[in-house]
Amino acid sequence: MPRPTSVTILALAVLCIAAYHALGAVAAIQGYTVLQQLPLALPPAYLLGRGVVWALAFAALAAGLWWTKHWARLGTPTALSVYVAAGWVERLIFAQSDYAQVSAPCFALLQAMALAVVWGLLLRRRTRQSFTE
Repeated sequence: MPRPTSVTILALAVLCIAAYHALGAVAAIQGYTVLQQLPLALPPAYLLGRGVVWALAFAALAAGLWWTKHWARLGTPTALSVYVAAGWVERLIFAQSDYAQVSAPCFALLQAMALAVVWGLLLRRRTRQSFTE
């Protein structure tokens, strides 16, 4: 069965998330010495590690979605849920700015909508049928 257009768009979106984190990891490497001198809530090594882990995870999931692998259909919404939860843990524990508090409702709404779209899309019967075991 051919890959649905919605899965193609989702695979590209997941690949964009992977690219975003890969670029963040590259920036952390390039500015590592400067980052060490700044009063950050998190150590620069954490920022680098987080970027690499999420870039690799989302790149693998994007490839799995592209080739309609069963594990990617199950792994993508799970990984996205963990990603959102980890972001909120970091935000609640380490956010130091007033902007973080003011923008929290908007981010919560956008993240809830993204989770609903991804879970809904990948749990649809037609989408499930297009993925291989």
